[in-house]
Amino acid sequence: MRLALVIGLALMLSRVSGEVVQLPGLRVQAEGKTVEATGAISLTNGILEFIAVETGGRDYESLLTLTCRPSALKYALLLLGLREGATNGAPLRLDVEWDVAGKPHRVPVEKLLRDRATGKSPAAVPFIFSGSFFGPDLTGSNQVFHADVEQAHVALWWQPAVLINVRGDRGNPYRGDDQGFEVNSKLVPAAGTPVKLIFQSRE
Repeated sequence: MRLALVIGLALMLSRVSGEVVQLPGLRVQAEGKTVEATGAISLTNGILEFIAVETGGRDYESLLTLTCRPSALKYALLLLGLREGATNGAPLRLDVEWDVAGKPHRVPVEKLLRDRATGKSPAAVPFIFSGSFFGPDLTGSNQVFHADVEQAHVALWWQPAVLINVRGDRGNPYRGDDQGFEVNSKLVPAAGTPVKLIFQSRE
């Protein structure tokens, strides 16, 4: 698996045209230091475990579904020179963009969340590029990239297997009415609306 990902990274680099790398479901802009992932709105109400999962993942607990694999998103972020790490991963800004009357409308992902402790959208959520990890599968015989196994890109409480996490404990919504996050139903567009999830470093 490690070799396959190294080969994949080499293929990505070979596709650089100017300062843009195009990948399935992803667009990496070196100059603006952004990664754009294509996807769609999944939930318009209810509690959230994830900001984004892969199509076919746990979309019933996620704000968005993305068409890219978590491993591809990881290497797109690495192409920008962002560091990964559970304690020192790069802080990230996440924006969501969709069309309104034929024009792009872009908001911080926090606007589409409701903090269950305050009843309001959080000012900022401290997302970090934690990076996930390689490890044995359930049989113990194969090495796998666990974010791909989980089919999850961005979690809203700490999950080491997921690519991007939230620093600190914001609570688990399954453990109390005042914990974690839910969808801000007043601002989120309709389920199935095509979106871009845009990643940038906060540094």
